[in-house]
Amino acid sequence: MGMFSLLFSNPVTKILEQRLWEVARKRYLEQHKDPIKDTAILLQNVREEYKDWVAQMLKEGDEKIKAKWGQFKHEMITQLRLSLTGLLKLSKLESYSIESGQLPYPNAIAAPYELVKRGTAEVMALLLKQKIDFENLSDDELQALAIYAADRRFQEVLDDARRNVERFAIEGYPFAIAEIIRQDAYFLSNDEHHSRIDIVILSRVTETTSDGSENTERAAVKRWFNQERKNRKDKRRFTGVGWGIGPEDLKSWSNEP
Repeated sequence: MGMFSLLFSNPVTKILEQRLWEVARKRYLEQHKDPIKDTAILLQNVREEYKDWVAQMLKEGDEKIKAKWGQFKHEMITQLRLSLTGLLKLSKLESYSIESGQLPYPNAIAAPYELVKRGTAEVMALLLKQKIDFENLSDDELQALAIYAADRRFQEVLDDARRNVERFAIEGYPFAIAEIIRQDAYFLSNDEHHSRIDIVILSRVTETTSDGSENTERAAVKRWFNQERKNRKDKRRFTGVGWGIGPEDLKSWSNEP
């Protein structure tokens, strides 16, 4: 609903505008118990009722974002890396698709790329909120900054972590990002037919190899490519349970086969 986009040229402010209109839509639905079913009329009513509020919030938000823009751009990559680490640390093994092995100590796990990206943005907004220099920004403004960062630089951060074979902790167990599989065949939620979706594969780093020598993150990635990738299950499925993700979001990130 970019009716104010021409007034605010900062790309973060445009993201903020989208979030504010979504807030306005939810408020309208809460206040009108029997809203008009026609979507076009509903959106028109929301615009008419909340246009002044959105304009005021955008004006205030744009000024605050511009004041922090230089500092934010300088710290953006660092904050994204910290947020990716934080997301994985907070996640549970049972929330992933098990690619190899089984719980409680799977050898390889998987999650949709867009889910990891969105989760990283959500953690980043929380981290920014804890920084004293950003404490005067609202939750929606912080979310807009984090979404902008993820849209522009998350791919770079994830690729760097994969190339550098960085170690991440999930429930205290070490994992390395082994691969990003584009348009992978996967069953989503309770679907009976598979979809095509970008998938992030993480391989568990074990402490020692069979001959007693020390294992490494690179050895974990090598194991994935040399052994486990060749024996992937045909019924691999990701449900979103544990992430708070519904079937609609999962399908929105995928393509039909």
